[in-house]
Amino acid sequence: MFDLEGLTYEEDKRKDLTDGRRRNFKQGWTRAVEGQEYEGVLEELTWNNLGWRLGRLFGPTPDNLREEILDWCAEQRNASDDL
Repeated sequence: MFDLEGLTYEEDKRKDLTDGRRRNFKQGWTRAVEGQEYEGVLEELTWNNLGWRLGRLFGPTPDNLREEILDWCAEQRNASDDL
């Protein structure tokens, strides 16, 4: 059974997606797939820990699908700013 710990957060600290933040997301995902625990604050949502959270949830995933998920997350973040 999947442990939902780490999927909730109190504050979204993500800023606009840049190439550097895209790399941070992928690094977080890779660390999760490798079984590494997140060594940071999960109460704040960042691109890195979002990658870790989703990597933990979905596991190994082809690069093209990770890119789609990341792009969707960026669109969702931008849309929520308008609400």
